[in-house]
Amino acid sequence: MDSMLCPVLIDRGAELESLTGALDAAAAGHGSAVFVTGDAGVGKSRLAKDVAAQALGRGFLVLTGRGTESAVPVPYRPISEALLGAARTGLAADSPGVTDYRAVLGSLVPEWSRPGDGSAELSPVVVGEAMLRMLGQAAGPGGLLILEDLHWADPETLAIVEYLADNAPAANVLVVVTLRDTGPSPCLDLLQSAAARRVATRIEVPRLSAGAVRDMAAACLAVDSLPAEVSRLLADCDGLPFAVEEILAAAVSSGELVRDHAGWRVDSEVSTGVPDSIAGSVRSRIAALGPSVGNVIVSAAVLGRQFDWTMLPAVAGVPERDALAALRRAHEMQLIEPALGETGVFRFRHSLTRDAILADLLPPDLAARATAAAAFVAQAHPGLPGSWCELAAELLVTAGRPVEAARMLLTVGCRALAQGAVGSARVALRDAGTLLTESPLPDPMLALEVDEAMAEALSLAGDYEALAPLAADLLVRLAGAGVDPRRQALVRLRTAATRPEDHPEAAAAHLSAAAAIAAAVSDAELASRIDAVAARTALAAGEMDRADVLAHRSLAAAQQAGMAGWAAEVALESLEVIGRRERARDLPAARAAFERAYQLAIESGERGVRSIRALHELATIDMLEDGSAGRLSGVRELAHQAGAISTAVIAELQLANLWSLGTDLDRALEAARQCQRSAAQIGSTKIAAMAISLQANVAAIRADRRHAEAGARQAEDTFPGEPEILVATWGQTRVLAALFRDDLAQAQKATAIAAAHARRAMAAPHRAHGFYSPLQAPLVAPRRALALHALLQAIPECGSRAPIEYARRLGVAASWNAGCLAYAEAVMEGRAGHAERAAALAREGAGHFAPFAPWWNHLVRRLVAPCALQDGWGEPITWMREAAVEFEATSHDQLAAACRGILRGAGQRVPRSGRGSAAVPAQMRKLGITSREMDVYLLVALGLSNAEIAAKLYISPKTVETHVASLAAKTGQNGRRQLAVHAARFAGG
Repeated sequence: MDSMLCPVLIDRGAELESLTGALDAAAAGHGSAVFVTGDAGVGKSRLAKDVAAQALGRGFLVLTGRGTESAVPVPYRPISEALLGAARTGLAADSPGVTDYRAVLGSLVPEWSRPGDGSAELSPVVVGEAMLRMLGQAAGPGGLLILEDLHWADPETLAIVEYLADNAPAANVLVVVTLRDTGPSPCLDLLQSAAARRVATRIEVPRLSAGAVRDMAAACLAVDSLPAEVSRLLADCDGLPFAVEEILAAAVSSGELVRDHAGWRVDSEVSTGVPDSIAGSVRSRIAALGPSVGNVIVSAAVLGRQFDWTMLPAVAGVPERDALAALRRAHEMQLIEPALGETGVFRFRHSLTRDAILADLLPPDLAARATAAAAFVAQAHPGLPGSWCELAAELLVTAGRPVEAARMLLTVGCRALAQGAVGSARVALRDAGTLLTESPLPDPMLALEVDEAMAEALSLAGDYEALAPLAADLLVRLAGAGVDPRRQALVRLRTAATRPEDHPEAAAAHLSAAAAIAAAVSDAELASRIDAVAARTALAAGEMDRADVLAHRSLAAAQQAGMAGWAAEVALESLEVIGRRERARDLPAARAAFERAYQLAIESGERGVRSIRALHELATIDMLEDGSAGRLSGVRELAHQAGAISTAVIAELQLANLWSLGTDLDRALEAARQCQRSAAQIGSTKIAAMAISLQANVAAIRADRRHAEAGARQAEDTFPGEPEILVATWGQTRVLAALFRDDLAQAQKATAIAAAHARRAMAAPHRAHGFYSPLQAPLVAPRRALALHALLQAIPECGSRAPIEYARRLGVAASWNAGCLAYAEAVMEGRAGHAERAAALAREGAGHFAPFAPWWNHLVRRLVAPCALQDGWGEPITWMREAAVEFEATSHDQLAAACRGILRGAGQRVPRSGRGSAAVPAQMRKLGITSREMDVYLLVALGLSNAEIAAKLYISPKTVETHVASLAAKTGQNGRRQLAVHAARFAGG
């Protein structure tokens, strides 16, 4: 039979050009992620196939994988398929830069594994980096990764795609993702988020016009123009290329469309009965195959979009030779095709084909075939490893055996938990619970097991809002079932250990009830678990010594038990408490405890939430010591990908706080908004309020008093009466809003109110050792309020040193905060007549501010300059000259005027305005680009470095960096390199 596959792309020139351009950019070292979206059957896969052919022809390494429709997503399924395909071609994970990741890749490609690789950390970020290096360092111009049908992807694969999208721009790697956009999906959410961050582009593939349909049909039939009667056959294809090919193939198969010496013609005596949907095309060809062949193909459809042909004889009840003959006929009819690179595996050419076949099956027939398939899978694959368990569950659902399917899904969920894939585990366990609820013959004991596993998943995620009601219901059912009471105790302990700082009374009640059960049984494991959780709740309540004793006792018990299984879990919990206890007094000791916890997590195979929590603690120490966000940013991604929402929320807020000290305020704002959304999801009202307060801080830095005040009030209303929130809104938002408007009097009033709230907050017993509960990761924001307060209290003539000493006692003196405190001490030393000491402290303060946005150092210098002039220390004249120029460049006009006023008061020449000299074209004015930014933009076009631009414009390189970041954001460019290209084109035009 003549092939009806279109030999050329029709009406897809713009889409293919975009993909080709992305391939060219990747070859030049500017990788990207491109999402190709559209309806089912619109030709997304064909576009991907064409760009793959181009890439292969140019020497690119090309890897391909596909998402599959299933009841439960299998972690890393499309990524595994792509890597396995690479391995079959002889590719090995042994190239420079990839070797270090061979162990983790070996978790997905068995032939790449080596003895001793069991401790490799399998996480989306690590896998994503391994993929990036493998693709980018292969021989040739670059790498292309094609992942199709990701509307069906598992959370872990999507996490890898997000990592690749964020990091591909710095590599020679192109990532192409295809997905349907006709309905909601996590992948569509990812696309929208990535596009908003400008790390991904979207190519929307439209349906074909009537003229394009005719052109495509003519190409399929190898004619110059399509006869009108053939066009009528395609009236119901709805512009879908797949439907065009399917309808033509069906018409040829039925004899309605025939070719003779005169060309193609329609036989009016024959009708294929093609209905309004593509299902009619498939149904017609299945019927044309005959009953025996149709039986095999229907059985194949029951097995899935992609299937192993060796299962067909058992499922269809035919000999192997008949199954193979049927597959050959179905291939000729363009129903199926061999799966690329998969020996013995076939796939339906389109998911619509399979859907149409299944839709025509009577329920008893479908159930019988699915039952036979499930039995074969269980027999052929003992223990149902990997995706076989998922397939068995799906088949049992189809067979109408929900309880057995739920048991399989419980296994899938527990395996996912063991891999640290909390998101996939929750999906599997949720579906298992739904099956049991809807089953006419429920299994109460199995339902208990499913909900106990779900309680563990929710506890690991930190999702107390979902866990609390589940635990309450589960405890009642466990008691009524008369099972071992230790199962109740474990549920209570998991609930008590989940954010006890936010729910102290409920945690105490659960812990007390668990202790009562422990008193009635003699169980060393349960006693150790209770000690570990009790230590955690004691720390949350500020009972530091008690927490220390309990944590060391539970750790000793875990060590005695061998630090494996439950003992490893107890040890990890204990080390976390010990580390947090030490964090309040000895950062090196805390770091040692958390490093030990991380190593234990890896050695015990715990690559999920607990290892991420240890990494978060280590990243927090980095943040406290030097304001570093590097490791914290990676932890946030890991936590989101693993489903550890509670950890991700805190990391998000910490990052937003740190980023608000830099030049990219939009990034800080987006992180704060994401934190607010995530905090609301798990019911953490305090963190949500802090995130809102931080958004208000950004408005304050931008001298937007109205939005700053509105945000502060919203934060206060979100968590009314909470002193910590009030310290943030008064001690930061309102103080900063006043300072960036140069209203020192208002800033002094606001900081006095904040100090009163701080004293109130610190009066609470559980805060006696720090501004926040030791159980919660320290945040930048409240500490910043104390640093600002110390600075503002030092400036007046009657300034006090007490707030400086108070802040230092609380461990505030690090990074940005240390800059404020150093300048505050400089003022006090200068007033005492110690000019050299004051000048040295000012230099120290400037050093602390160096990693952050330049306006912070200039703002603090503007505050202390009058004191420096009066007491004769530092370089206040130079400071004010530099600050005036910088504040004009950042549009902080009131501060610029204040700096010039200080110079006039000192009898100094006042520098003229530092406004830009370049004219701003209308199209650039619409983007909000200022004259000074236009100066920078035109110099960027010449290829000048930041230092060279700074020298030409008499501003600092840091200010140039601020302008470049602003220009990139306003013009939609991804970084300085793309901005330079954009500017060169603009200047050239």
